[in-house]
Amino acid sequence: MRGKRHEITGILAVVTCCVMLLSSCSRSGSPHTSVSSESPSALASQTGARLASSLKAYAQSILDADKQSQKMGDEQRNVVEKAAKGDGTVSRADYEQAWANYKQCIVSRGWTSPNLREADGIYAEPPINAENMTEAQTTKLSQDTDYCATTYVVDVDQLYRTQVANPTLSTANVQLIVKCLVASGVVSSDYTAEEFQKDSSSLDFSDSKVQSCLIKYGYHAVDASKEKDSLWKPIG
Repeated sequence: MRGKRHEITGILAVVTCCVMLLSSCSRSGSPHTSVSSESPSALASQTGARLASSLKAYAQSILDADKQSQKMGDEQRNVVEKAAKGDGTVSRADYEQAWANYKQCIVSRGWTSPNLREADGIYAEPPINAENMTEAQTTKLSQDTDYCATTYVVDVDQLYRTQVANPTLSTANVQLIVKCLVASGVVSSDYTAEEFQKDSSSLDFSDSKVQSCLIKYGYHAVDASKEKDSLWKPIG
């Protein structure tokens, strides 16, 4: 799995289940939940480093990285190339199309259409209700969602989220989330990044303000006990 995909499904995995089994996953703060980092930028985030000198340079760095993996599909690569040749930004139309391509890819592989999460116009892959799915099905689903994401939407999503929610190109994702939570009135002004990383059990992950702050910066969390009806059922 390419590193950037973790920035869609969660640089910080507040709920750490690749396929979310409702019987085994619970909200952050429980014994079944851990906080971890999957992103190479995690260490840099402690130093105030930037993703790149500009959005244009960031788009070019994504293209350069793909030369090694060759995971981007032509449609996605064309959008990133256009950004790299321009000012680094992705149009709303291209962003919407990338996610539409992702959903169509999922459906073409035999699954139901995923109900994307959305916060302030930014999308994220949905948490999954894998009840009644066999081990073989969950394995295939993981492979298919990985392929569809990396082929059609990962890099376009990363560019678009960065230009909208992180125009300074900061790598300090945890600090950005905490700042958002404070600004939204979800936590007090003295709430720290260390508190968020150590124990975020005080947060209500079904709260739309909390979800907005998480999704904007590529994080993922779900309170399965409260959100069961909204989880994606790949087999219907």
